Amino acid sequence: MASSSSSSNTTTDYAKQAFNNPLIKHAGEQLLYSRPKTIALSGPAGFLGSNVVDAILDAHEFRRANGLDPGELLLLSSSPGTLMARLTSQLGSQRLKTVRATRVDYYHQHDVDSWHDQLGSLGLGGCNAVFANLAGLAGPVPGKPDSMMAVNYRAPVAAARACEALGFGHFVQSSTQATKAERAGQVPYSRWKSMTDYSLARLEKLPVSITSLGLLYSSKSGAVGQRGDLLNMTDLTLLPLTPIMGNGTAPLQPLEVADAANRIAFLCLTEFSSRATQRYDLRRMPSGGWGSGSSSNNNTTTVRVGSINNTTGDVAANSSSSSSNSSISSSSSSSTATYDADDGMNKMWNKDSWKQLVTNNQRHYTLRMYDAVGPEIMTMLELNEKFAKINSTKLTPVFVDYRNFERVLNVASLGNLNRQFVSLLRSEQATEKPIVGNPSEFEQLLGNDARLLRLDEVERNFRRRFPYWSTLKWAFTNYGVIEPGISLGLEITVTYLFGKQAGNPDNWIKTRGGIGLVALCAIAGGSAYLGAEFANVIVAFTPPSLTPPTPPPTSA
Repeated sequence: MASSSSSSNTTTDYAKQAFNNPLIKHAGEQLLYSRPKTIALSGPAGFLGSNVVDAILDAHEFRRANGLDPGELLLLSSSPGTLMARLTSQLGSQRLKTVRATRVDYYHQHDVDSWHDQLGSLGLGGCNAVFANLAGLAGPVPGKPDSMMAVNYRAPVAAARACEALGFGHFVQSSTQATKAERAGQVPYSRWKSMTDYSLARLEKLPVSITSLGLLYSSKSGAVGQRGDLLNMTDLTLLPLTPIMGNGTAPLQPLEVADAANRIAFLCLTEFSSRATQRYDLRRMPSGGWGSGSSSNNNTTTVRVGSINNTTGDVAANSSSSSSNSSISSSSSSSTATYDADDGMNKMWNKDSWKQLVTNNQRHYTLRMYDAVGPEIMTMLELNEKFAKINSTKLTPVFVDYRNFERVLNVASLGNLNRQFVSLLRSEQATEKPIVGNPSEFEQLLGNDARLLRLDEVERNFRRRFPYWSTLKWAFTNYGVIEPGISLGLEITVTYLFGKQAGNPDNWIKTRGGIGLVALCAIAGGSAYLGAEFANVIVAFTPPSLTPPTPPPTSA
């Protein structure tokens, strides 16, 4: 009897938790009207994936509380036993009633037949089956050549084609805003992600939603892009001197991970055909960011990727004035359009990009794309200032060159701060018109009154401490970072004391030589001093071995 009461209380607690989730508050009605989904989710243990799992389980509790079939969640993991054991200890078996797991290998599972047979043997298929690909690899893995291509491109493309053959109702792809950067084709992570997006856009029978994610952070732990107990990018703000790469002007759009997870869960749980597509693709950033005013006040060009009410590409100009100020002309009888308002868009859209394929193709009923980015546009310096404020610390920024940072990250990533991220920051800082996302449609997926969290709204109910032990562990595990790490520390110190010119790469050899000469002089002087002091100690404590000579007699 007692166990029955405890189980009832646990169920009530889960239901309370579900009703407090913004996903349920804003989109509860749509969740109830949707058919129960069987969702195959890859990357369930990651920073984003674990939050998506929580959001889907809340939706299951909500549907169960309303007497509906909750659906099912299939976790795709390289260690399903370990994952389920951890989730059971954290959440309890009652909450995991609709969850099962299976083993997949993104490093080697690249043929369509293996995916087809594995998913089919587990009973997945048909219009109520959904595949959510949240797995990703941002940096190379030692001992596994081509690991980034395997995880970010070959495995998800094979899985998508298997889903198409099985008649899945939806495929949700987590991509990245980095695919739009100037150096996207040069950086392996964004290149493989972009190729995957393009491949998914070419599928004819499988409905696809692509979410181009920005920089994710957690308002609970204050971490960016990973668990809060590890060395994190935001921990740099806790140091006496915080290194800022370049001039710190590269634009970022931080997105709270729970906001991203709730909307991705919504995409998985609801009917694909009931949602509008991303209305704006490539736009120039308005002054003050997207939050500075409504879209009608932004004199910028917008491109509508597709409308479920139209059968042809719809290219529209969004301007504060009438159509006389619009510089875009489009025709339903022609597959080409002329862009005069924005040279940056001319350059991008005149290429045979996959975005043009989307506009001119008949995929308006089966493709949705969203800029999954935060509502604020800020520089790297501003982001660090905000996290320093959240942690009640004073930021002392030091602007350093990319070179030593890249040398460290070539050996090992600093959490989510990796070589790929730095390369993209560098390219966006150098370009005249950095491309940023417009989160309007992604923000309102849950409803017109749903809002994305801004960094200024984060409550300061936590304060991170610099993880010294994790840092030492990371350095000794990746001992190759020690030498470039010392060079980075010297560059930060020299730049802070003597100015950026002293730490400039052109003067770095002279600076390092000067520091080395000073260090050698200090060592030599210190050694001489210590030697003299040591000699005095020896003389003081050593008894004389010879009797002192007799003084000469004095004359009368």
